[in-house]
Amino acid sequence: MLSMIILAASIIGGAQFFLDYWRAMIASMAAQSLSDKFFVAADLKRAAVQAEDFARLLSLHRLMPDMKTLPNSARRLSVYYSAMKMLRSLPGIGGWAQNEMSICTSCLAVVVDQRLLLNLASAAESRSY
Repeated sequence: MLSMIILAASIIGGAQFFLDYWRAMIASMAAQSLSDKFFVAADLKRAAVQAEDFARLLSLHRLMPDMKTLPNSARRLSVYYSAMKMLRSLPGIGGWAQNEMSICTSCLAVVVDQRLLLNLASAAESRSY
């Protein structure tokens, strides 16, 4: 019986560590600045990306070819965004879920910006030959 309690506590502790690590990782990535080329490509008039821009950024991400193998964080971000979208309707945590959706959208914007800059650099390199 004691071993089952220790196993359950270990699993819960590991899951909590993983979720905290994931949230810290996307929060640090979302804090990165975006290039002006990103705002032109994404057709965003405002300087801040909002949670409602997630679908537009995801479609832009899918349109751009992947020139270098980067970790496919767009799929994980999409799953996390969908989970937060479902949690947004619950009372008491709706504001927190909306904030997480905004952070997730900002993180996707950084991923799209990185892919855009890699594609532009690759195109400039191929034109130089």
